[in-house]
Amino acid sequence: MKSIVLALCVVWAGATFAQETRYRLERIVVEGSNVAEDIVRGEARLDEEQSYTEEDFRQALYRIRRLPFVTDATYRIEPGVAPGGTALVVRILDTTAVFYEAEARATSFSEGETDTTGRLLLGGRWLLDNLGVLEGAVQKADDDDGFLAGVAYRAYDIYGTGATASLAIAQRFQATERTYDPEAVINLGWPLTQRQTLTLTASRSKSRVTRDFDVNNDDDADDEDDADRDDNLDLTNRDRFTFAELRWWYETIDDPLVPTLGVSVSGGPRYFNTENIVQTYDAVGRKIVGTETKANALGVVLDAAAYRALYGRTVGFVRIGAEGSRTDEAEIESRTGAARAGLAFDFHRNVEGSLRPYKSRLEVGGGYRSFSVEGPGNAEFTDDGAFAEGGFVLRHRFGTIRITGTYSFE
Repeated sequence: MKSIVLALCVVWAGATFAQETRYRLERIVVEGSNVAEDIVRGEARLDEEQSYTEEDFRQALYRIRRLPFVTDATYRIEPGVAPGGTALVVRILDTTAVFYEAEARATSFSEGETDTTGRLLLGGRWLLDNLGVLEGAVQKADDDDGFLAGVAYRAYDIYGTGATASLAIAQRFQATERTYDPEAVINLGWPLTQRQTLTLTASRSKSRVTRDFDVNNDDDADDEDDADRDDNLDLTNRDRFTFAELRWWYETIDDPLVPTLGVSVSGGPRYFNTENIVQTYDAVGRKIVGTETKANALGVVLDAAAYRALYGRTVGFVRIGAEGSRTDEAEIESRTGAARAGLAFDFHRNVEGSLRPYKSRLEVGGGYRSFSVEGPGNAEFTDDGAFAEGGFVLRHRFGTIRITGTYSFE
């Protein structure tokens, strides 16, 4: 019995020693990629001449994989130039300069109705060495008015702090009735620790609808030749939407799209502001008047997910999401939540140290969702129920395809 206990202690001590083995990082070397080493070092969050474990190196690799222009990445440890030093060599497989994203979703209800949505994006990406990344894209979604065209600039490792910033500007074209102003989205990121990040996102959009109003209600079209007979006016409705969100992230997942292990938790406060101006014609004063309404809403959001490889290429997952908000003047409260669990099967091979030019996964699972809205003087509206869903995702150097099907039990 004593020999068994002694053997277990030796095994435990050996495992503990292996876990505590530390490497003095001398430098980070990037292979096979056009991505600047400054960007990679910033996302790795590893300082030179500091000591790290292999788990620290793995977490750094996972963060590098989350870069939108990285298809896959691996690492190896090599001796450094100085005695006792270590070089972390990161091999990266870039995405192509021209990329696409395609999504299709179908939701069927037990009552027999089916809703379908889709989105297609085509874009180009230019790596500007250590200055960051410039992107341009055109997007069309079947539930949107017209299509979007925009540009985005992303900066990494700002002043050597590991901070990130991005600015995206998009314009909607070929809208049927509404006219849209350019929409701007700003995102700032600040690393707190190797696994924690704080992000700030802010956006603002404006649009307007102009309608022709016949003052005398005589169905008389505008007479441009005779201004005295022109009794039609242009009345405009304007909408403006402002959004801001501060979110804390804790991430240990090994891949942003097809994770096989780790957890991802994020949450924080949100702010919404809507402004509407509706123009009408005052027949008594014979003038155009505008009625303005404003609404501010504060909310909070929480998302969490956990992944674990089970056997072979099968992965189990659990995802939870919840958000709630309250509008100040109307005192309307809304709450949304969903929990799902399922299994995933990877068609690609997860080989240690091997770059994967594509990754594809099939998921099946189910869960329960809840939605409620209530306000003063109004009956509470709730929509709860279970659902089953399946999905397929394919990530290649050229782009990403997502297909999702959901059946909702009413």
